[in-house]
Amino acid sequence: MLTLESFNLSENMFHKAPMLLVDKILEENTESGRASFKILNDSIFIDKDGYFSRAALIDFAAQSLAAVDIFQKQRDALKIKKGFLASVKNFSFYKDAKAGDTLLSFINRTDNLAGIHIVCAEIFKNSWENLIAKGEIRIYEFE
Repeated sequence: MLTLESFNLSENMFHKAPMLLVDKILEENTESGRASFKILNDSIFIDKDGYFSRAALIDFAAQSLAAVDIFQKQRDALKIKKGFLASVKNFSFYKDAKAGDTLLSFINRTDNLAGIHIVCAEIFKNSWENLIAKGEIRIYEFE
């Protein structure tokens, strides 16, 4: 039986290094999930001052949803569909992340309209008490 511990993200995600922004799914259920990503010094998303791109934070949220979705569909023997980030709404940034930080995501599926998943995302840095960004993303899923 497939478990979070046995699920190999690098083999199952459509994104591959250096574009893959999820190291581990921490927990999942039908409505939400949590994932993590350690920002390495050689990340292509680090700017000249050592800060992680804010656009990449949004993509981390989208990939967190994708990782949870792919895990659940593979575990339940369902067809895995491709998807892409269709839009970003009301995303706020409170702090920045840098090389060496561990990002944590909490994603919550709020609605699904004609193949578009509406997801509230919160991104934390190094602990669940350190919220650095939050907002809504919409993921379009297709066959």
